[in-house]
Amino acid sequence: MFVIIKLVDIDTLIFINFVLSAVSSFVMFAIYFGNRNAPGLWCWACSNAGFTAGFILLFSFHLGIPPEIYVPVANILIDMGVIIAFVAVVQFVEQPRRTLWIIVPSLCLVVVEIGAFFMVGVDMSKMVPLGASARAIVTVAAGWQLLRHAKPYLRPASTLSALFHFAWAVMLISRVAWWVVSQFNEVDWDPTTAYALIVRIVLTFAVTPSYLWMLTRELDQELLQQARQDPLTGVANRRVMWDVGQQTVGVAQRDNCITGLLMLDVDHFKSVNDRFGHGVGDEVLTGIAGVLVANVREVDTVARVGGEEFMVLLPRTNLDEAFCVADRLRAAVEDLEFSLDEGRILRCTISVGLSFFRQDARDWEGLVGSADRALYCAKRLGRNRVETPPPLEA
Repeated sequence: MFVIIKLVDIDTLIFINFVLSAVSSFVMFAIYFGNRNAPGLWCWACSNAGFTAGFILLFSFHLGIPPEIYVPVANILIDMGVIIAFVAVVQFVEQPRRTLWIIVPSLCLVVVEIGAFFMVGVDMSKMVPLGASARAIVTVAAGWQLLRHAKPYLRPASTLSALFHFAWAVMLISRVAWWVVSQFNEVDWDPTTAYALIVRIVLTFAVTPSYLWMLTRELDQELLQQARQDPLTGVANRRVMWDVGQQTVGVAQRDNCITGLLMLDVDHFKSVNDRFGHGVGDEVLTGIAGVLVANVREVDTVARVGGEEFMVLLPRTNLDEAFCVADRLRAAVEDLEFSLDEGRILRCTISVGLSFFRQDARDWEGLVGSADRALYCAKRLGRNRVETPPPLEA
């Protein structure tokens, strides 16, 4: 520890840490105000703001402020910054609030650190082990959360960040161990400060970019999801259905298997919007989409392809099974109830057109066209029914 002190300037290390923390805080606050939905970003920004304030206070001795004032406050700000960073990680990996229980022992150590200061004043032999232990607990916990609970597409960045968290925890534990075994007599200064500041610089250089990397991957995933998902109902959109449909028809042609396609339309949906408003109409569409998803297989694809029109693709099916699925969906929607004002109940029905690859069409576009003709037939014959394409149009 004493060798490190001779090789570096403490003021320079504090200044570098201050600049890095301030820049990290500014960048994260800027990103947060541009995208308030980014999970954990507000806490990460506040965490770096806490580090910034702590490092500013460490310069206070140049202003003649006694260490009895700035040393404990600076250390507590840095302790709280680490704890808030753990909260940010928990929010980012979307873990339940009960995961935050690990903060309790860390806060207890911070409280003991404050109590020790009021009882004996600035005593680094007590403040450093207590503060470093408090930080080590939540640092290890944050690394563990990033390593185990980050989403698959975040793993490269989250693993890198987790490894640096663990490395910082090793540094913190080594500081505690040094104070325990060194029997250092002077308690008004800390020989491990330079060591801690150097590691903190490396950590900020590594962790902040990895956080930003994870946020970028998260935003990219959201954009990809929006491009593939209907924003109202949450099911696939028309583009996805066409991509999956063409692929599925290709597989069916290669393997000589049956693929079914359902075209579904909500009966008299315009009157629902006219009578009850578009809010109720949106609720109806969302409810019907949920019923469709709940009543098909995982391999089936449900998509909203128009205002009140849905499609369900049934790969590797058979004629009887496809008819059963179509009628089950029709009956499930018919049983669905939507609550209105004054205790009124709204029920809706759907008409379903069913077509099969090879039997009714020879390619994807033909399959869609035959399902559309079948849907028109169901509408013409009274609605709330399942129909196949008329023989002469098949």
